[in-house]
Amino acid sequence: MTTLSLVIPAYNEEARLSALFEVLERSADAAAAAAGFELLEVLIVDDGSSDRTRSLLEGSRLPKLRPILDGRVNRGKGAAIADGVREAGGEYVLLVDVDLSTPLEELGKLAAAIREGADLAIGSRAVPGAVVERGPVLRKITGAVFASTVRMLTGLDVRDTQNGFKLLPTAVGRHLLSEQLSPGFAFDVELLVRAKVERLRIAEVPVLYVHDSRSRVRVVSASVRMLRDVISIAYRLRPRTGMQID
Repeated sequence: MTTLSLVIPAYNEEARLSALFEVLERSADAAAAAAGFELLEVLIVDDGSSDRTRSLLEGSRLPKLRPILDGRVNRGKGAAIADGVREAGGEYVLLVDVDLSTPLEELGKLAAAIREGADLAIGSRAVPGAVVERGPVLRKITGAVFASTVRMLTGLDVRDTQNGFKLLPTAVGRHLLSEQLSPGFAFDVELLVRAKVERLRIAEVPVLYVHDSRSRVRVVSASVRMLRDVISIAYRLRPRTGMQID
């Protein structure tokens, strides 16, 4: 059976780790098996946390957990993801957020897209069939504006770049993340732009998304920073590759 690594970035997540551990222990193996994978490992990457995240990871008895604790400085979600993918031993990696806002049981939908010929499959809150529960109105509006601007700047035919639920072959992930312009939240856009440059087929798959009210992301300020990074990504990758804006 094809092996799978979960890669989960964590920064100051002491309040949410216990719930994550419970779900992983209860259902991660079954969710992977139902999608046709053998769960090899769970890589949780500490991104320079200043709370008890590191000690909780070190003390966990979660089966298959491989904490990555090299980071002493907070570098950003993208840098943490790149570290996890680089260390992954599975044939495929599933990128997942700590809050499991998209449940692991949605993995089967992404796996089906891969089997149908996609090179990578991303969970989406913005295509027909997606179900979004408890999402704040401001977050939805800001997300829609951000997504529209990303499409205009990059030519990506993707409506939701920022959902953290993404499945791809580990070798592909390592290649796409080997040179990283954006170590922060805009890494998702960069990953997909690089995939477009490589002419890889991206499947955007409708999934269930349940908003976690404990999220500490400040939507407006984060979006402004991400747009600045997206502009840099579009400018710097386009001349190097000859990519044309659609």
